[in-house]
Amino acid sequence: MKFVQILEEPIAPGGLAEWTPFVPGGLGEWSTDSRPTSHNHEQHLRSAFAHRLRTRREGGRESWLGLAIEFDEPLSIPAIRATLLAWIDRHEVLRSHVVLKGIRPHDGAPGLVRLSTGPGTVHLRMGKVGWYSDPAPMIDQIAGSFDRATAPLHWPAYMFSTVAREDSFTLLFAGDHSLLDGYSLIVAQDELVTLYRAARDHTTPVLPDVGSYVDFSAQERRLADETGPDHPAIEAWTTFLRTGHGQMPRFAAAERRLPEVSRADAATSASESGPPQDSLTELLLDDDQTNRFTAVCSEAGGSLFAGVLSALAIVYHDMTGDTEFRCVMPRHTREGPEWLASLGWFVGLAPICLDMSDSPTFGQLIARAGAELKHGRAGSTLPYLRVAELIESAHPDVVAGEPRFALSFIDTRYAPGAAAADAGRARVLRSHSYAPEEVFIWLNRTPGGLRVSARFPAADASAPSTGDLVVVYLHRFAELLRNIGDRSTFATDG
Repeated sequence: MKFVQILEEPIAPGGLAEWTPFVPGGLGEWSTDSRPTSHNHEQHLRSAFAHRLRTRREGGRESWLGLAIEFDEPLSIPAIRATLLAWIDRHEVLRSHVVLKGIRPHDGAPGLVRLSTGPGTVHLRMGKVGWYSDPAPMIDQIAGSFDRATAPLHWPAYMFSTVAREDSFTLLFAGDHSLLDGYSLIVAQDELVTLYRAARDHTTPVLPDVGSYVDFSAQERRLADETGPDHPAIEAWTTFLRTGHGQMPRFAAAERRLPEVSRADAATSASESGPPQDSLTELLLDDDQTNRFTAVCSEAGGSLFAGVLSALAIVYHDMTGDTEFRCVMPRHTREGPEWLASLGWFVGLAPICLDMSDSPTFGQLIARAGAELKHGRAGSTLPYLRVAELIESAHPDVVAGEPRFALSFIDTRYAPGAAAADAGRARVLRSHSYAPEEVFIWLNRTPGGLRVSARFPAADASAPSTGDLVVVYLHRFAELLRNIGDRSTFATDG
């Protein structure tokens, strides 16, 4: 399954329609909900509010994720309407909203109030946009609508679109990051296909039970707020930041040594100036090549995940000469079975640091990487915003900044509908970003092999840039993976 920036790949043109959720009477008909929001969601809302104060406009923050699902049959309007409404009823996070209201007495910041509405209360408004014979302006229209519709301070912070053709159609969805994460969409693509087929055939869909992310958020918030500075995550992050001279890692830090930027300045520059980031999406290894590489990892006593991290560190060390490979790694927090198929933002951050001072070989490094992945996991067991609060109060000499170099690894082979999605039925979409320094790399093991998606600062025609380095880095990384895999005796039938 591909993870792509929405403008990267065309969608076959056709009749475009937009589907917008609404509740008769608006939020005034919703019930006040005492369940608190997560630290991630709160920070996200406050950043959006600050953006609105600075710019006096909504939207344009480009922080959404989405889906494009292909159907090889004509679009049934009644079936797609029933599908989308059933999906909204299934996931409570799509029927809940957090608003900024009142003033907190302890710091004068706006307070937070959650509002929720029950299943069956949300309706859909269909708006026909028009017929397109050229995919480019159609994609521009879809991307613009998604940017505007996913502003997190308003409900709904999500919307749907359909592109209908004579014998096929595409279903598209985008939602603000506060509502979902990448894994949510890996699961959602099969859910939506299952719901559509059931609505079309007038049958009952067979889907697993799901928990409510609103419940998870309340539970996570309560446990995090009860946590003190003795939590293992605090030690992990404090050590990580101190060994990094008080800074979060940057890509190619040895090459650039950029000055530290405050959170406020970084947020301003990321959303209000500069060109959009460049993007890259590729199949690094096919399935056979990935199996060969995995076999070498196993022979060395490590997992595919540890092997990928080791290869990334080796190439980085070779390119920069840095004696440490440092990054931040998103890790899922879906620890209970009730959360596995839930729509929500189930993500913690793990600090990763590999010692490269002795220029280790791949075989030497893989055990080191496996141990670091286990150690880093401790850092992801507490929401990073809570980690930052506790570090800043307990360790004034340490500054917990925002992630700027992040690596993600997901194995999607065992998700429902993974093979069909990887064959082209569905792809995960992401919005563009204007972050001036951030480098994010997503690596996904799919039924078809090992895929990479990355975003990074736009190339500068006048001088070598971080973006140029990222492209070279990923190409050398792919070459190293293939070379390591060639050492394997792994064989397949036929």
